[in-house]
Amino acid sequence: MEYTVKEYIESKPSLLAKINAIQALIDAMLINAIDAIDNSGTASYSMDDGQMKVNTFYRSVEEIQMGIWKLEKLLNLYKSRYNGSMTVLRGRLNY
Repeated sequence: MEYTVKEYIESKPSLLAKINAIQALIDAMLINAIDAIDNSGTASYSMDDGQMKVNTFYRSVEEIQMGIWKLEKLLNLYKSRYNGSMTVLRGRLNY
């Protein structure tokens, strides 16, 4: 059975599993972006983690880059939720 990227991420039960799934997707996209640079036609990637398969098609390298950028943004959101966010305040003498 094949899943979309959204279904793949939503199927993961915990935040840590979602973080790992998004990282795996980003890694697969980066590897296949190199192939897409060589090919001027449609670029695609598929990933099989043993439980489900994800297939995605892109028309250009720019679309792959945009997909990676969006996944990295989502990854940072999930990492922030998992680790909590914090602010560090420093005095001007501590630079």
